[in-house]
Amino acid sequence: MSYLEHNNILASGEILTKPEFQKFNLISVDDDEAYAANSVWINEKVLVPKGFPNTKRKIEAFGYTIIEIDVSEFQKLDGGLSCLSLRF
Repeated sequence: MSYLEHNNILASGEILTKPEFQKFNLISVDDDEAYAANSVWINEKVLVPKGFPNTKRKIEAFGYTIIEIDVSEFQKLDGGLSCLSLRF
């Protein structure tokens, strides 16, 4: 899951049904694109792993600008965008 600001959470799996998260606008990520739930919001843009078109469309539908990043080599080792980011 990723918090995308403005009360929006990008999530997949059991998080979608947890009562604790129902106060947020949940952007549902399909199970076959679950890796893309690890995206990063920076300055009104969302960095999204390249190759997940359904997730990309869902995020864009919420009004965000997308920047796709090829992280396929990191994905092989289960490394996600949030793990690769240094944010202040």
